[in-house]
Amino acid sequence: MKEKKIKILFFFLVTLIVFSVYLYSVAPTASFWDCSELIAVSYILGIPHPPGTPLYVNLGRIFSMIPVAKEVAYRTNFFTALLGAISCGFVYLLVVKLLSLQKAFKNINEKYPFLIHFAGIIGGLSLGFAFSFWDNSVETEVYTPCVIVALTVIYLAILWREKLERQEEDNRYVLAAIFILFLSSGIHFTPVMIFIPLLIYGLIVNRKALLELRFIEFIILYLLIVLLSGLVLVDYFVLFLASPLVAVIDLYKERGIWFFVLIILYGFYLYYLSEKKKLKLEYVLLGLFLIALASSIQFFLMVRARLEPAINEVAPAKWRDFVSVLKREQYDPMRLLPRKTQFLTEEEWRAYPNSTPYLGVIPAYFEQVKFYLRYFFWQWAGRENFDIFLGIKWPAIIGLIFPILGIWGMVEHYKNEKKSFLLIFLSFLIASLGLITYLNLKYSPSDPRPHLKFREVRERDYFFAFSYVFFTIFVGMGTYYFLNYLLTKIKIKKILFYSITAALTLVAFLPVVFNYPDVTRRYNMIPAEYGYNMLISCEGEKAVVFTNGDNDTFPLWFVQETPSVVNNYQVPFKRNVAVANLSLLNTNWYCKQLKKWGAPISFSLEEIDKLPQGMYGKDGRVYLLKDIIIRDMLATNSGIKLKYPDDYLVSPHEFRQKVLKNYKNLTGCEIYFATTVSKDNLYDVEPFLVLKGLVQQVTADSGDNQIDLEKTEEFLFSKYKMKSMLDPKVKKDENTRGLLLNYVALYVQLAQEYYKRGDIHKAIFVLEKARAFELDPDKKAVLFYNLSLFNIYARDYQKALAYLDSIENTGIKDAQIYLQRGLIYQSLNELKKAEESYLKAKELAPLRPEPVQTLYQFYLHTLNDSQKAINILREWLFRNPNDTVAQRLLKNLEKR
Repeated sequence: MKEKKIKILFFFLVTLIVFSVYLYSVAPTASFWDCSELIAVSYILGIPHPPGTPLYVNLGRIFSMIPVAKEVAYRTNFFTALLGAISCGFVYLLVVKLLSLQKAFKNINEKYPFLIHFAGIIGGLSLGFAFSFWDNSVETEVYTPCVIVALTVIYLAILWREKLERQEEDNRYVLAAIFILFLSSGIHFTPVMIFIPLLIYGLIVNRKALLELRFIEFIILYLLIVLLSGLVLVDYFVLFLASPLVAVIDLYKERGIWFFVLIILYGFYLYYLSEKKKLKLEYVLLGLFLIALASSIQFFLMVRARLEPAINEVAPAKWRDFVSVLKREQYDPMRLLPRKTQFLTEEEWRAYPNSTPYLGVIPAYFEQVKFYLRYFFWQWAGRENFDIFLGIKWPAIIGLIFPILGIWGMVEHYKNEKKSFLLIFLSFLIASLGLITYLNLKYSPSDPRPHLKFREVRERDYFFAFSYVFFTIFVGMGTYYFLNYLLTKIKIKKILFYSITAALTLVAFLPVVFNYPDVTRRYNMIPAEYGYNMLISCEGEKAVVFTNGDNDTFPLWFVQETPSVVNNYQVPFKRNVAVANLSLLNTNWYCKQLKKWGAPISFSLEEIDKLPQGMYGKDGRVYLLKDIIIRDMLATNSGIKLKYPDDYLVSPHEFRQKVLKNYKNLTGCEIYFATTVSKDNLYDVEPFLVLKGLVQQVTADSGDNQIDLEKTEEFLFSKYKMKSMLDPKVKKDENTRGLLLNYVALYVQLAQEYYKRGDIHKAIFVLEKARAFELDPDKKAVLFYNLSLFNIYARDYQKALAYLDSIENTGIKDAQIYLQRGLIYQSLNELKKAEESYLKAKELAPLRPEPVQTLYQFYLHTLNDSQKAINILREWLFRNPNDTVAQRLLKNLEKR
């Protein structure tokens, strides 16, 4: 009893310590990527992107109603942080449980009873402060809840084994584990990864108990029937993992006869076993019932979709669409070969086998293993300190302690208790190498090799968080084995032993210091502010705004649907603006949703269903569904009826002449494009866009770089919420800094417009406002360069020089900076400094003609030194003998 109370005490201690750190770093509102979408769909019980996560949506809805804060997003973030902290408590319990199974250490445990608990605490803390797990646990995401599911199931498996060893066979643990595992598919598919390790462990521990469920035979028979019936085996295996109940029903719908073959064969098999007295019917039926009950959570998607919530991805109201969500048909099918890292560009990968790979399969696979190792070493020393691609700093030494302890734990665990070792090690292996193989990822976005263009849109370390969870179990066990080695083998003195224990405790907390700057979301309201600013930019009674990807779509949905400080807790907010994501616009269901909302689409719902995903245009270009729909909206808005398909497949120039030259808004629906939309999506409309803040509005007037100066200034200086963006306390990662460039670009364009209108001082005033944004050094250099340029126009040369000094202080050396510096000195008549600057520019860019041209003009016309002009031309021609312009200039000079 005393031991049980100690375990409960330390479980809560680990949970409380980690939870305290998480609460300090948790996001106050929505974050980027899927978080904004998950919060919104949880609040309105909507349907997120496949596979739909129905259980998570329901749990999120419950937590969104618990009044821990006024901000709904904070409530769901709080929920994730709590589950993350509890997971760390579970790691403590698992380490203690696994070590207590090892009889060889009974004596040492009796002599040093705290040792086993200390090891568990180190294991729990090493998970809690690991980079990726912490990063996932301070915002609304599905990965952390999946971890607690996996750890719970593993703990149940070990308890089941303990019961068996005490001659207390209790298969309720098996049934509970199966129920939880299949229920968890309503959160995400990742917990299913541990199914095979659990199965192997169960067969080793008590083969009879598992086989008596007769579920393995059912799975084999089901897959055999699927194969014989001509259905795609991989698709139906994925569907079975998502929901065995749905998979069996879909077999009935697709292949009715084969469904009955499955039922009859399985029924006869159970009858045969019953006759042979080898069947526990109530056990089998209860197991099948629990599996069906757990997997029925997926039907929530169909039920809610029929009520048409505001966010209803794939709209799975019909059976075919419902099954499509669970099969993840919206995404490209997983291809194990070729490896994506074999290719430099996506085009080459898609063209295979008609393209030549850059690497062979084995080297390409090792490139992906390197990603994993890179992410792995981020975990305890911080991504800035231990990056095998970008450099290693001194904290990496401390970060290595955890991998060393983990490997020690693996080796000793294998030696002392092979059964439980197999369970944890196989789980780790599948969550690391297994996922590397299955996911087939592209190159990292931060890979320092510039020729690698085929890259992920963001770092994918979070995919592998499960592997770090299992590894920290080994870290805890390694701590125990290490301390036990000191006590029993080396037999160190107690004072030294306790000193080492204290040092290990300190080491367990050091990742807090290393990782906090990168994982903290404290004070960060930037995604919510961005969503709000984009929405209020879209004026009019009705509007459609075309967005590019997750980060300029999900924050808008969040602000529209979820009470938040940014929308003054008033929802629905700006629901008159339809957010048209260009990726989703390539799907028929999304086009139909826009039509139902009231977007100016002339096609009927039935006609939209029949529209192809793409067609070849008259100019040889492929026009995707999104291109057809955008053209239709623009034409419908302008009262022009296009002939399908011919008028939809003309060149951009022809389309602009037919539709946009006399564009009108006859439907009352304004059409906008977010400034984040790429140029290749703007061919049809680019000359007819007017910049208004973060969006560009379609108008009848054409021109280059059009800007509504008054409206953009009003948005930037009066209406936009930018407190969090400008707060130096808010940590801004590379993704956020990239988004802030959209605001900086607005200030630059506004300044340029003022300059065009002759108001140079207002241009400088506007551009100086952009200095408040935290930017990467290269982007900051561009801003300072523009400020220097405008100050030259204003003849404030000292200030212009000061901005060039600021660029140099960032460590950037560029020829253009020295050319501009030389121009300033020349204007100040400081000719010696001007010459030095021009020569420095030539030194930095010896192959560029601009420094040579500038020096030639400077020597000839400013210094009246024709010999130096001749020398500079001769030097240039020595490197570039075919430059005919330089040859002519030199010839003319030599004739003088």
